[in-house]
Amino acid sequence: MGYSGDFVLARSGSSLAELPVFDDPGWCADEHADRFRPCRSRLGGWQTLQADDWLPENDDDRWLYRLVTATGSPVMIASVVDSDVCYVRGLTPSGAAWSAFLDPVTAAEYEVSVPPSSQDEAPPGETDGDRRVRRMLAEVPGTVERIADWAAEAGFTADREALRAVLTKRADPLVEDLFMELVDACGLPPAEPARDDPAAVDPAAHPGHRPEHGCPRGARLEAAVLNLPRDGHLVLRCAAEAHCYAQVWLRPDGTYQLEHRDRSPAEHYRTRTVSADKVIAALAAWAAGETAWRDAFQWTPIGSWFSES
Repeated sequence: MGYSGDFVLARSGSSLAELPVFDDPGWCADEHADRFRPCRSRLGGWQTLQADDWLPENDDDRWLYRLVTATGSPVMIASVVDSDVCYVRGLTPSGAAWSAFLDPVTAAEYEVSVPPSSQDEAPPGETDGDRRVRRMLAEVPGTVERIADWAAEAGFTADREALRAVLTKRADPLVEDLFMELVDACGLPPAEPARDDPAAVDPAAHPGHRPEHGCPRGARLEAAVLNLPRDGHLVLRCAAEAHCYAQVWLRPDGTYQLEHRDRSPAEHYRTRTVSADKVIAALAAWAAGETAWRDAFQWTPIGSWFSES
């Protein structure tokens, strides 16, 4: 058995579970505490709340509206069934709404109801399941644009190609992981490190280590590295620190020169690798504010190159 329940994403200055919208006189305090579990929060007050057996069936629009009104924020609700199927809805304060099933193939196996598409001519021999998948995939381009509008109202730039990939891929193995990928593709900042177990956390390099707006992530970052030409560079910069960055140079000989600098010249290091995958993983971890990725390489200090003589 997988997980069944709801995930609520919104921005709030206080804990989502403490919002009055979740108060119900029919729940006792212990039941309320057991019902809601916060996931790791994101920068800027963005929070994801895991709500077990909370959302009443056929009441999606009312809860979306109540949450948007309570937070003044764009909201997503993702309803998961047995970690197989996920139905996601979004709403913004301006009233822009969208919905989508994640993992269309499994959703079709659950015989979800899908309205006819604008191009609904059935190929010969098409099964009911095939028709549902085809109709869901036909809606993907329009859904990508609506989600991108949702992200823009939230103050972020969505990665449309990453959104398209999430809306068309299979869950492997948990569909709730696709929901988290969807949130990342909307351009929201990464989850903050957990605070209650310092030994298990890879802390940020320093308080100013936050990537600048538009820093590529996910599929966009992977494509940027894989599409580097020989002698090409990719630089990721901190938003608030002039000399905080990570960069990669695809050398003419086909090897990658990876560098990172943490403000002062004395904290500038380089390494070389032939693995694009290791470069992608390192830059993704840097963008997330992590530091443990440095342990995967042997570094050479090069700060003396930049120090004033």
